[in-house]
Amino acid sequence: MTLIELQEVLGQRIEVTLNKDLTPEERFVENTQSALVVGLAKQMIQNGDLILRTEKLSAQCKNLETSYAMTLVAGPKPTSGGRRKKTTS
Repeated sequence: MTLIELQEVLGQRIEVTLNKDLTPEERFVENTQSALVVGLAKQMIQNGDLILRTEKLSAQCKNLETSYAMTLVAGPKPTSGGRRKKTTS
């Protein structure tokens, strides 16, 4: 999921939460689901921030490309000399 897609999902959750036609029970369920989405969104944003900071640091310090921290963020360095393979989750 991209950050743009995440933004759309959060917007949809806000619309559902503000729906005045919901019963108290439905509102409780929707608010519980919204809380889960918000928690996952926060983690996604933190992960994205970590990746951006690591990429910036890597660009500033070339020997970081083989560091343990970079391996944790981007995976093992490819042997073909190309960029790291993008992983999907």
